[in-house]
Amino acid sequence: MKYTCLYSIVRFAPFAETEEFANVGIVLSAPAIGRMEYRLARKNLKRVNHFFECNNLFAKAMEIAQNELDSVRLMTTEAQESQIVNHFRYLTEPKESLIRFSPMRSILVENFDTTLATLFSRYIERQGIERDRREEMMVREIRTMFLEASIRNFRDDTLIGDLTKLHLPLVHRNEVVAAIKPLAFDQPEPSAILDHCDQWLMKFVRAEKEGIIQLKNVLIPVSAPSENESPRHRRAVHIAKASIQERGLQLVDFQATQVIAAFAQNYAQ
Repeated sequence: MKYTCLYSIVRFAPFAETEEFANVGIVLSAPAIGRMEYRLARKNLKRVNHFFECNNLFAKAMEIAQNELDSVRLMTTEAQESQIVNHFRYLTEPKESLIRFSPMRSILVENFDTTLATLFSRYIERQGIERDRREEMMVREIRTMFLEASIRNFRDDTLIGDLTKLHLPLVHRNEVVAAIKPLAFDQPEPSAILDHCDQWLMKFVRAEKEGIIQLKNVLIPVSAPSENESPRHRRAVHIAKASIQERGLQLVDFQATQVIAAFAQNYAQ
């Protein structure tokens, strides 16, 4: 028999001024049966530490999240259905904190544990691992193309400012700093496509504000879903691409290898 559950995505947001965040967990609540469970990512999750470069802060934030969620879980076992809903709504209200929660969502489930695992896989594991692997593959393909074209001036590097450490796979340093950052928009949910785009846009915007790179000198090769994806996915990709161009970064389809090579050669001269 199916019943309604509430769920929220746990997010790590260390920089309030840029609103950047990473999805790091799932909270699932079944008010009708008085059950609430959560699942959090590892405290040493590579993609989060690599993106924000704040290992100790992330580990501490996850401890805080665990303590808060343990308290809510204990309350759930002793509360009435309406109280559980109210507590979950309060938990997911916007707050200025290292740990935040996505707006409360509802889902019809048949098996609680399976649903929790599925949501975690969709929003945390698959979004992180498969996307990272896809983007790493894109970087490798660009490097191979550069090698064949004798372009050797773009290397893995970290741009450092007073408050920023921006690690990028393809950076050129000379009189002008230029960079190439491939993005894969193949996330299972349209909202995740926009989240991924926004996280990197805000990171680049902060880097420009600190004067360590100009957005006009950044190229974003994009790999998007095929045409047989849902209209919602295609719309999310369209909005993400528009956001990149509105910010002043250069946008190109990942398959446009000649354009990517021309961008790199322009800075090699």
